[in-house]
Amino acid sequence: MNQLLWMAVGAGAVLSIEGLYWLYWRYVGSGSVRDYINEDQEPEGDYRILRKIKTPNQRIALVEYRGQMWIYGNGDVMFSTTEDENMYAEAMVHIPMAAAGKRNKVLIIGGGGGVTTREALRYSEVEEITAVDVDDVMLEFGKHLEALVRFNRGSLNHPKVRTVIEDGRTFIENTPMKWDVIVIDVPEPTGRYPRLSRLFSVEFYRLLKERLEPEGAINIACSTSFWMPEYFWSIQETLKKAGFQVLPFHHFVPEDGEDWAFCLATTSPVDTDGLRMLVSTEYLTPERLKDMFYMPFYFANGQNQGDIQTDDNTVLLDIVSEADYEQDGNRKEYN
Repeated sequence: MNQLLWMAVGAGAVLSIEGLYWLYWRYVGSGSVRDYINEDQEPEGDYRILRKIKTPNQRIALVEYRGQMWIYGNGDVMFSTTEDENMYAEAMVHIPMAAAGKRNKVLIIGGGGGVTTREALRYSEVEEITAVDVDDVMLEFGKHLEALVRFNRGSLNHPKVRTVIEDGRTFIENTPMKWDVIVIDVPEPTGRYPRLSRLFSVEFYRLLKERLEPEGAINIACSTSFWMPEYFWSIQETLKKAGFQVLPFHHFVPEDGEDWAFCLATTSPVDTDGLRMLVSTEYLTPERLKDMFYMPFYFANGQNQGDIQTDDNTVLLDIVSEADYEQDGNRKEYN
C-alpha cells in the first residue's frame, strides 16, 4: 500500500513539474504567446493560434476567435475580419477620398490586409491602386487566406491593384509617381520595430507632399490611445512643419470604447461642413461625420502642443514607451 501511495505521489509530482514547465514555456519562455500577442491586445475568452511566423520584420500570428480571423504583427492587431475593421476602413479611406479633388490614383502604405483597398475600389473613377506592405506574409494573407479574401472581396487580386513588397519609406524615396489620395496605415513605432518612426517623420511627410497631385489628400492613421494624446499632437505638428494643412479627426466606437485618431493632410484648406461621402457608407452617416471633426478634450490640441518627429530623433517612440510604462507599471522588454 505504501509503495502504491509513493508511486502516486511521484507520478503527481512529475505531472506537476511538467505542467509548470509547460506554463513557463507557453507564457514566459521561447513558446510564449507574448512574443506574438500583447496582453492588452489578447482576445477575451478562448481563441486559437493557427500559425505563428517570424519574419525579418515582425512576429506574425494568425488567430481564430469566435469565427473571425485576427492577424497580429509584433503583438498588436494589424487587421481582422470583424465589423470594427469595416468601421475603421471607412474612416481611413472615404474621408480623404471625399476631400481630394480627384481619385484616379491611390496609394496605400500598410495595405497587406486588403480591406482599405476594398473600400478604395468602390470608386468608379479609380484607375490604379498601389498597395505597399513591408511583409510578404501579410500580402499573401490578403491575397490567398480564404477568410480574409472573402472579407476584402479579393481586392488585392483586382486588375486595378498593384501590390508592392517593400518598406514604405524606401518605396516613396525611389518612385517618381504621384497620387491623388495617399493612405498611411502603419502601426506606432515600438522597441521591436523603431524604424517605423521614419514613416512619421517630417522628412517623410515632405516626400509625400512631392508625391501628391494638386488638390490631393493624405490620411495618416494615428493611435487609438486616449492616454497618450501627445502622440496624436506630435503627428499633427510634424505634418504642419512639412507644409500641410491638417485636419485631425477621430472615430469613437461606443461598443468597445475604442477612439481611433486620424490626421487628414492637404495642401489647401478643407471645409468640413461641405464634406460629403461620395459612395454609400454604412457607418459614416452625416451626423457621425460632423461629430468626427469635433475633437474631445483629451484629443484637442488647442495650444499647438507636440514635438516634431524627425529621422534623427525618437519623439514618437519615447511617447509610446512612456505610455506603456505608465499603463503597465513597468517597462516592456523587447527582443
